[in-house]
Amino acid sequence: MKHRLGALPLSAVAPLVALAGLLPAAPPGTGANLILIGLTAAGQLAWHLRRLRLVRLAAWPALAWLALGLCSYLLPEDWVPQAGWNRWAEHLVAGSHVDDWRPPLLTLMCLSLLNLSLLTRTRANLGAPLLMGTAGLALLAQLLVPHPSPGPLALSAGGAMLAAQACLLLAQLVDSLGGWRTSRLSILRALWPSLLLAALTLTLWYQQHQATDRRQQQEIADLGQRLAHRLSAEIDDHLAAMRRFAASWHWMNGPPSADQWAYQAELYHRDFPYLLNIAFIDPQSRILRVHPPPDNTALLGTRLFEAQPEGREALGTALHEGVTGQTRVIELLQGQPGMIHYLPVTRARDGRIRGAVGVVIGLRDLADTLFRQVTPDTAALTLLDGERLLAYQGPARRTGPWHHAAPLMLDELSLTLVTRPGLDTLLARRSRLPVVTLAVGLTLAYLLYLALFARRHLQRQHHETRRSNRELRREVRNRARLQREVEWLATHDELTRLPNRRRFMQVLEEHAGIRPLSVLLCDIDHFKLINDRLGHLVGDRYLAELGRLGQEAFDAVGGTFARFGGEEFVACLPGSSVEDAEAAARRLQEALAEARLPHQDGAPLTLSIGIATLEEGALEPDELLQAADDALYRAKSLGRDRIELAAGPHDPSS
Repeated sequence: MKHRLGALPLSAVAPLVALAGLLPAAPPGTGANLILIGLTAAGQLAWHLRRLRLVRLAAWPALAWLALGLCSYLLPEDWVPQAGWNRWAEHLVAGSHVDDWRPPLLTLMCLSLLNLSLLTRTRANLGAPLLMGTAGLALLAQLLVPHPSPGPLALSAGGAMLAAQACLLLAQLVDSLGGWRTSRLSILRALWPSLLLAALTLTLWYQQHQATDRRQQQEIADLGQRLAHRLSAEIDDHLAAMRRFAASWHWMNGPPSADQWAYQAELYHRDFPYLLNIAFIDPQSRILRVHPPPDNTALLGTRLFEAQPEGREALGTALHEGVTGQTRVIELLQGQPGMIHYLPVTRARDGRIRGAVGVVIGLRDLADTLFRQVTPDTAALTLLDGERLLAYQGPARRTGPWHHAAPLMLDELSLTLVTRPGLDTLLARRSRLPVVTLAVGLTLAYLLYLALFARRHLQRQHHETRRSNRELRREVRNRARLQREVEWLATHDELTRLPNRRRFMQVLEEHAGIRPLSVLLCDIDHFKLINDRLGHLVGDRYLAELGRLGQEAFDAVGGTFARFGGEEFVACLPGSSVEDAEAAARRLQEALAEARLPHQDGAPLTLSIGIATLEEGALEPDELLQAADDALYRAKSLGRDRIELAAGPHDPSS
């Protein structure tokens, strides 16, 4: 147990230590990620201590959390909208965002794979090597992609989270490598194609992710350009309308009456509500007529040269030179930034300047008119004069990482419209294809590993089965051969290769119904002297040679020649009469003489033979053999090298 509590558990606890140090200054999402790292580290420590129930208690809640996070990346907007995920986050902590509760995408994948490998442990048949290998690829991908992500979708965590994941992966590898030794070849053959597919999946996913980012950036740029174009067109339209309005007073002999002015100005104000006022100004810069009332009524009689010095140059251009004048962005008397166009009014008869039409444009109201075309949550819109903020409309929640600045040219005035999309809008409109590609590709890599490993495992089992079958067949053949040898040895004499006494008795019984039935009992003369003087090896050679000669002699007449014991041999001749038996015995003696086997004294080896023949009656093997033995005894007594017949050939009992 001391060894099990050594350095390895520190690898499992290190992630908590690494993140705990950064927790006080961590961003909002780190607390949730710390819980996930803690659950995974607890499961790893429990696995190291072989507490499998604790492993499941730690891994399953983490996997459920991670699966929900993956669904938030994966599910289409029509199924669960981004606003729905944010409402769930609000229920957990007021004001929180879904990104505060889900890890970055690659971190989520890495932690999911690490928790799955905790549940599979060292079981290679369930894909544990691939899960750890793919977790390593996800960790490497986090090191390669920029952090923080330049796009709206978080991909990688910070340094502490990366260190925590690396410690967990290292701890799992150290705990697992020992259990893979026996099947390392099967693992390697299944692992490298699957890891290659996982790497290709990550590459394809990242390319699709970047393409999605570029497409969304272009959409933002297009939105900004459209809004800028509308704003420029709106200003051009109202300037053209004001020029027509100013030209309509050229045919009058005096200043317009209040009713005339109110009637005509109202028509234009209705079309352009952001015109804060439309005023008629006399050559002394006094405001004689103004619309709309009542907010502007107090301006009547105001001398603009004194009241509004910022517009003095533009007003002087219209009153003294008869040329349209335009102010820069100034602080209007109405209390908001704007700009004023002064259009000279001349008398048609002599061209004298009778005054000017002042058109006051409230840029905030103008921007609001334009901004109303975009919902607040879609994008933050900012109208700038250099660094000066003129108008702003922002989303209720977080803005995205990108913005687009579109220049506006209002005559000689240059403004900037900045469009920054809302983060929720970007996430809601974002294509799910890259995440689907990642999830499906890693799943296919896992299934490929399982298929290849199972195929390799089945091949190995098939090979082992075939090898076992071959060994079994070989064993069966050996056993059959041994069985035949045992059976043969049970019925044959090993030295002479002849049937033994047991087999001879079986042959005798098999021919019990055949008459006549002759039995010959043979004995080598003075065989003991051969063993004593010439040695047992010579004696064995003589016995084997006699066996060969006897088998040749009696096989020719359909008989059976067997070793009865020691130097005694016996023959069974079914269907052979006494005369036939005696003739066969003579041939055996002659064959032995021709073999020229010398005795201890140099004389040729001789053979004594006793013959008994059953002509009729029932077979009594012992009595028939006893009659042959008696005949052999007489042959021995009468000088050996003889053939003697039983005393009563028709009745062995006589």
